[in-house]
Amino acid sequence: MSRRPIASQMFTMELVYRNIREFGLVFDVADRAEALIAELKAREAKAVAAVAGNAAKDIPVTVWFSSKDVKGDAFLAGKNGVPAYILAKLGARNIITTNEEWPLVGWESVAVANPAVIVVVKMDRRRFPADDVDLKLNFLRTDAVASKLDAVRRNRIVVMDVGATRAGLDTVDGIEALANAIQSFGFAR
Repeated sequence: MSRRPIASQMFTMELVYRNIREFGLVFDVADRAEALIAELKAREAKAVAAVAGNAAKDIPVTVWFSSKDVKGDAFLAGKNGVPAYILAKLGARNIITTNEEWPLVGWESVAVANPAVIVVVKMDRRRFPADDVDLKLNFLRTDAVASKLDAVRRNRIVVMDVGATRAGLDTVDGIEALANAIQSFGFAR
């Protein structure tokens, strides 16, 4: 029986920066590695500053990766993975509090938490039907439960590339994308 990954500690970009530094040393380009780290940190700081002190502080958000069946339980981001880091950096509150990276959660449970924003992950793979972002968006708008969520009714749905949900350089893209969405939804003051 396979177990779902558990993230016992919160991901941080420091893990990525450490890898960049190590590669910089291995390939004798430490100065370029430090320049890349500085650029990423500056982009992250700018995105965080854009929503700092805003009305979005502690807004409930969920990140939907996929589902085995579009109408079934959803793989949502747990509290310690990359998506949770993105939410925490921007002051948003992840509605999922388990240590599992992508626990299966029923839409009735999501409805109880009633997220103000839903991040939908876009990917090229098609392991499950809900890997297709268009199917996810259609489900949110037509399902009896999901369509009643504040995020859906107010069209506060953010499509985020799958790369941003994994540890790496694209994580900063995810921080910027969500910060921009928070501003466009009128949360940032």
